[in-house]
Amino acid sequence: MDLTNSSVENVLVDFFESTNFKKNSKIQSLWSGYGEVARYSFTSKELVNKFGVSQFIVKHICPPKQVNHPRGWSTSVSHQRKIDSYQVETNFYKTFSERCDSYCRVPRFLGERRFIEDGRSSQLILMADLDDQGFYCRATSLTVEQTKLCLRWLAHFHAKFMHFSAGNTYDELWPIGCYWHLATRMEEWQSMPESRLKQQASAIDNLLNNCEYKTVVHGDAKVANFCFNHDFTDVAAVDFQYVGSGSGVKDLVYLIGSCLSETECENNFTQLVNEYFIDLTHALGLYQPTIDPILVVKEWQNMVNFAWADFERFLVGWAPNHKKRNQFSQRITSKALASI
Repeated sequence: MDLTNSSVENVLVDFFESTNFKKNSKIQSLWSGYGEVARYSFTSKELVNKFGVSQFIVKHICPPKQVNHPRGWSTSVSHQRKIDSYQVETNFYKTFSERCDSYCRVPRFLGERRFIEDGRSSQLILMADLDDQGFYCRATSLTVEQTKLCLRWLAHFHAKFMHFSAGNTYDELWPIGCYWHLATRMEEWQSMPESRLKQQASAIDNLLNNCEYKTVVHGDAKVANFCFNHDFTDVAAVDFQYVGSGSGVKDLVYLIGSCLSETECENNFTQLVNEYFIDLTHALGLYQPTIDPILVVKEWQNMVNFAWADFERFLVGWAPNHKKRNQFSQRITSKALASI
């Protein structure tokens, strides 16, 4: 149902058929000023019982009239990618989130609304509040042991949606998951200086996209998108704008690079990659007994360095001075290029 020239509060009143709720706090702004994420709570037991939650999250998407990208990438391509990403995220919550269990916990979808706000098309995505369920801890970096907890989440998420077919994708999601994949980042690729990585970008992209075993990748599996319980023994994940088909190792390398320092990556990368594949083997046995985990692991292990090089390619064009472009990252990239 579209509402014309409405405010967020009016849309929520229409959705809940009640005024018994309140906004508690703004959690954060969306990237490039495209809206905000806020926490609300119900003020009546009737609504708590009806929706099964006492607090909920509202993701309010309202593209700005003047886009101001933090790194200067304010183009029509960038804008459309963001708009598409919010539709993909809505599709994920509608269709896929209910299949996620306690091993790969995600927020429960409550609903969505589209409306016109100040002359602009706007959208609300409503979901249960993970904080209210005990997952109220956030982190900007993790220990090696805490990183393993996120790897376990990834392994179960990937196993849950695993399928065997090089051409198989999920129509409601991105045909190729992850926000940095080459087809959507040609402007950044063109900004790269001439190098072997630039020359081999398409070859690396093809290697990653044409694997036989594919899954739904999170697409932005950085530490900031994981929510932990009080003693960091359990985890849930949020922010599914870039979910889509692909090899799970894209999430794997991106997560490790976001959680750990260069030295920690140097000392623990092989161990963590192995840990992920052990978890993936177990999770495939749990969810996909007809898929041979040995074949999945064999294929995906050979793609780990390519996945890292693929993200390095994005950084070289998008933010060449980014702190993640360290000696370890460049060494892994060189290994990938040498094996093409």
